[in-house]
Amino acid sequence: MASTELKTYVTCSAILYAKFVIATGIQATKTFDAGGRPPEDKNLPLAKGRPEQTYGLVQDEKLAKARETELRWRRIVQNDLESIPIGLLVFGAGVLAKGNSTVHATAMIAYTSVRCFHTYAYAHALHPHRALCWLFGVIAMTVGVGNALYGVFTS
Repeated sequence: MASTELKTYVTCSAILYAKFVIATGIQATKTFDAGGRPPEDKNLPLAKGRPEQTYGLVQDEKLAKARETELRWRRIVQNDLESIPIGLLVFGAGVLAKGNSTVHATAMIAYTSVRCFHTYAYAHALHPHRALCWLFGVIAMTVGVGNALYGVFTS
């Protein structure tokens, strides 16, 4: 039977993966809305009914807001790529290290929650909420690292 830590890790990983897939999907549609795709993508289903695809190089006041939204979603995805892989590595190592299982599961749940809220806050331009979510994510990861080190050196 799988441990609580492993179940929590797998569940949090699945949630973070689903969140990432949804965020990249939204970012893709926002890129089409801003005309930011290569010209050869004009025949793709997502291009239908959207501006001409020119890598976003055409100066158009109507597209300025769409470009801003697209850049916001691009940053959301980039931020996920900067944080989530190392988070999964840290928490996965912590599962193997056998630290305090309650501390580790709580840190994983906290990290997963604040990463989801971070995306929402970033998408809706909520500040300082976005920064606080980032900070709490770092704290949760630090707790995970500390707990993993505790497990490795006390077992």
